[in-house]
Amino acid sequence: MSIASRSLALLTCSLLAACAREPGRGRAQRGVDAAEVAAPGAATGPAMGPVVAIQAASLRPIAPAAELELLTPEAHLQRVALALRGARPTPAELALVRADANAIAGIVDAYLAAPEFGALVRDVWNEALLLRVDVNRYVLPAVGPLADRGSDAEYLREVPEEPLRLIEYVAVNDRPFSEIVTADYAIASELAIAVWGATPLAADPGARLPAGWKKVAWDSGQPMAGILSSGALWLRHPSNGTNHHRAQADLVAESLLCSGFLARDVPLFNNIDLSDEEVVKRALTTDPGCVSCHQTLDPIASHFFGFPKIGANNVRKAYERGGECANPERGFCYPLSEYREKQAGLWRKRTGRAPNFFGLPSQDLRTLAAQIAEDPRFSMCAARRFYGYLMQVDPDDLPDASAAALQDAFIAGGLQVKPLIKAIVLSDDFRAVAARPGSAAAGLVGRKTTRPEQLERLIADLTGFTWRATPGGGKNAAKKGGDFGEVSLLGTDRIGYRAMAGGVEGFQVTEPSFSYNPTRMLVLQTLAAEAAAYVVEQDFALARPQRRLLQQIDEADAAAPAVRAQIAALYGRVLGEAVTPESAEVDAAHGLFTRGLAGGSRRAWSLVIAALLQDPQVAYH
Repeated sequence: MSIASRSLALLTCSLLAACAREPGRGRAQRGVDAAEVAAPGAATGPAMGPVVAIQAASLRPIAPAAELELLTPEAHLQRVALALRGARPTPAELALVRADANAIAGIVDAYLAAPEFGALVRDVWNEALLLRVDVNRYVLPAVGPLADRGSDAEYLREVPEEPLRLIEYVAVNDRPFSEIVTADYAIASELAIAVWGATPLAADPGARLPAGWKKVAWDSGQPMAGILSSGALWLRHPSNGTNHHRAQADLVAESLLCSGFLARDVPLFNNIDLSDEEVVKRALTTDPGCVSCHQTLDPIASHFFGFPKIGANNVRKAYERGGECANPERGFCYPLSEYREKQAGLWRKRTGRAPNFFGLPSQDLRTLAAQIAEDPRFSMCAARRFYGYLMQVDPDDLPDASAAALQDAFIAGGLQVKPLIKAIVLSDDFRAVAARPGSAAAGLVGRKTTRPEQLERLIADLTGFTWRATPGGGKNAAKKGGDFGEVSLLGTDRIGYRAMAGGVEGFQVTEPSFSYNPTRMLVLQTLAAEAAAYVVEQDFALARPQRRLLQQIDEADAAAPAVRAQIAALYGRVLGEAVTPESAEVDAAHGLFTRGLAGGSRRAWSLVIAALLQDPQVAYH
């Protein structure tokens, strides 16, 4: 962006900040523990141990470099850091890339060894599996043995995350990605174990597991088949009485094979009485328009009859009489019976279609999992999903030739995720900000929008602030299981603003937004004001070396040279942009500081930092 454009952008953000409400001092503010957000430079810190060099997969670009407008090496590193860590690169990392553009490969290795990489993997697959839903019907009640389980927020951080933690475990520990469906284990927290019942297994030597999570086998007797065995997955995606697990079969086909049934063309027909169950059942095996899908959909669905529908109300009613659960044989007492072997053969009465996988005979979940893992569509789909998430495009929009090259690279790397991710973020595809009209890359390259999850990590890394609240439970709190608990306002929707900030709510909003509208701008503006007020208060209470942003100035110092030098330093830290104290950008920010001095030095610095936190370089990368 040119200096003139940057000045105009800063002036626009400055006016927004100057008109914003006074930054709050309420319960939504608090510091961040070191365990939650790594300090600047933590990706290469000694606590991580030696960083292993990763051999990037070979990835064919979607268009020749001559057709692309590429970021500079420094700007490329900024994009990579935001995508993989949700943070700015450190000054040392930027210096390395300035000296040698090829140094970025080693920096990516460090990012892929950092804890944020696991969070990235979970974020990618949440968009496919839609597990992070805080709708009441998907939150099991705090009754019986779970009466002291903590808040709904604690529940949402653990129980729905269980399938995502398995996917993270596979990716972080360099296991073949097919293990997400073939694993004979699960990854669960103590709360998830209390909900579903599980037996701890011996930890894999040298494997990385997040604190509080264990390798387990479920106790309900289901064949262990990675995420396909997960009670949490089927709690979120249940089958109603007449759907006969077809929605679950479609979820498997769509999320793991990118070959869902709902997107298929279906011939129009109006000669079937949809209110008559027997007529519908007959049509599904005789009418060509129905058979075209159901001859493959229903046999996949037949694998899941052992997973009954379990809802929050089932469990709540089971404990209505107090601490003891009534009728435990029904399976609605903790630990829940998420799988019931006696029901696994109900497909014989309901659809009559024996389990199989697109015409291949299948016996149980393990067989189905092996068939999915061996299907070429599985590796293709996984590669497309990682590429689509990082490139912010629909996975299906990737040209077939490029997708095939991506799949080949994934397979050549033993289906390990890290070499694939490294290849994507180092590619010209990822580095491009524009393409020549008519190029195959047009529409697939461009600026990337900072997702709510990335924005939360970025603001926390810069300021130490996370936007949180602790809402009360209200008059029905006891009935509903207590207060909601402390929540991230960018990570929830019942209380917070995740969907408003462009994220996936998982129930009604199932795809992210990559554009800015007035609501999203208001979310960013309010977050920036809160974070700016917080970091100014914290910094001026500390000695300079311990501060996050205001390391070069004293609170009482309003002299222009000192203020301008500090503003230039803020540009480098907040936006990753090198400017001089005499630049046009600093002129605009210094003018804002001067106008804000009427409210005191802290107010003036809060306005400057809030303006920078609303900059396009924060909203996009």
